[in-house]
Amino acid sequence: MKRVLIIHSVEGKLKDIAEGIARGAESKGCQVDVLSTKDTGRMVTFVPYDLVLVGSPAKGVIKGKIADDISPFLKQCKRTDGKEAIAFVTPNGLATDKALKVLMSELEKLGCFVNDFRAISNVQAAVAFGENL
Repeated sequence: MKRVLIIHSVEGKLKDIAEGIARGAESKGCQVDVLSTKDTGRMVTFVPYDLVLVGSPAKGVIKGKIADDISPFLKQCKRTDGKEAIAFVTPNGLATDKALKVLMSELEKLGCFVNDFRAISNVQAAVAFGENL
């Protein structure tokens, strides 16, 4: 059974998107844990997981940024090196692609291998994405 960890920002509608991905993945037999960046102070290790997904709203107008709570949360995570990861954002026009690149960079700084990245705009698309993990 594949174990999946989904980490999402408290900003935007990421909780609904993360839970949609989780529902889709669980329907295909994955065991999924969902964490919010508000769960700070808790030791998070990537060791038991086969795949880690991290989500943020795409922010900004053109330059593209990620939520302010993502980087500090990821920096406190342990045993991240070599883990497969997926970055996802909720789209925001021209900022979407740049925000995805920023989020992928944050994961790569931890030593993760980012093997996919997506802009997910609604819960239905999130469930469909989760079914294909």
